[in-house]
This record gives sequence, structure tokens and C-alpha cells, in this order.
Amino acid sequence: MPRVSRRTMIKISGSALLAATALPLSRSLQADEDETVSWSRFLDMCRELSSTQFEDEWNQDTYTQKVEDLMLRLRVEDDYITKFTDRYNNWSSDFPEIRSLHRETQFMVSLLEFEKDEVIPLHDHPDMTGVVLCTQGQIKVDHYDKLEEQSGQDLPLLQEERSLEMSSGDTAALTVKRGNIHTLHALEFTRMIDVFTPPYNRDRIIRSRYYKIGNEPYEDRNGVFEAAVSNRPSFPEGD
Repeated sequence: MPRVSRRTMIKISGSALLAATALPLSRSLQADEDETVSWSRFLDMCRELSSTQFEDEWNQDTYTQKVEDLMLRLRVEDDYITKFTDRYNNWSSDFPEIRSLHRETQFMVSLLEFEKDEVIPLHDHPDMTGVVLCTQGQIKVDHYDKLEEQSGQDLPLLQEERSLEMSSGDTAALTVKRGNIHTLHALEFTRMIDVFTPPYNRDRIIRSRYYKIGNEPYEDRNGVFEAAVSNRPSFPEGD
């Protein structure tokens, strides 16, 4: 049975625990140096793996697990990657820097760099899977699932899926239905590389939403929260 890292797992819902018996939600870097892959080889393998999204029965859990395994082998000291990290500038004072490392029709790869206490608010990735590798630092990541039912005010209800503290060498994944809504809060300067399949396009950008959950569980239901929704990271006062 695959292990869920106790170092990174803070809490996990009952449904996610069942899924964990079949799929690791977070892994620690264990690959030997001779198992690492270069940036160009990494892209070739991502291209091959992401072609499975066009199959009639695309198993997203299996796919994201394979991408996690591949990311753990990525040589993060590759010259192509260090070219970006060496040019880091903190252009945004209260939001992480997000730069594209690669993009094509099947998938996209991005570099995320957080100063301490920078946050990406709770948001979704419409019809997308995502895998992230932490290469430096420490960051808290909270995942939620959207329930099919709405609240009494016709607002979305979000169920806690898992909460992680990730550090260098840890990975995590989301699928269309599992942990797709999430938020990230850097506990120190942090770098991450993520792979999204399929990539953002105009339609998925338009449909992407931010969420703001209430302070208390909805109708005393453990781990379930009513959420306000916006197409921007900020919310009007009172929401």
C-alpha cells in the first residue's frame, strides 16, 4: 500500500483517506541522481503522458500519479530552469510570481515563486488536472471538493478534501473532481513547478472562479462550508 507522508499530511477527510489507499497524495523525493531526467526529456515524457487525455476512458488518478512520479525525477538544476530562477524578481508585493516555463496544446508547465506569507486565494481549475512539485521552501496547501448540492442561499458548498504542508521534494495532485479547488499560503520563500493538463485557454480562464468560505461549517456539517464566488481574487466588503 502506498504511504501518505506523515510529514506533509496535516488532516485528511474520510473520503480522501479511502482514495489514499490507492493513490499517494504527497510524495518525498527519493530518486537517485542517475534516475533524473533533463528538461527536454521531461517535456517529451509529459507530451507522451498527456496524450492519454484524449482517450475515451481517461483515468485522471492514474495519469496524475504518473506525472508525479515523473516530476520527482526532474533535474531541477537543469540550465533551462535555473535560467528562470536566476532571473527572479519580486514584481508583485502581495502575490506570487508565476512564469510560464513551457506551453503547448496538451499541457503547460509553470514556475511559481512565493515570498513568505504570499497567498493564492481559494480557486478552481475548470476541467483540468494539476500536479505540483515543491523545489524550495515550505507552503501550506488546502484542497476542497465542490458538492453537487447548493446551500439554502444557492451558493456552492465546499467539502474539505485534504490539507498539506509541502516542502522541497514533495508533490501533490488534483483532478477535475478531486481537490480541484485549493489555496496556497507560503510559510517561507517557496518555489514550485506545476504541470496542468489540459492547459489554460480562453474558455477555461473565463470559467475559472475564486471562492471565499465562511468561518464556520455550514449547518454544523463537519468540513463543509458555504462559499461566495467571484471571477476575481478579491471580494466586495461584506461577502
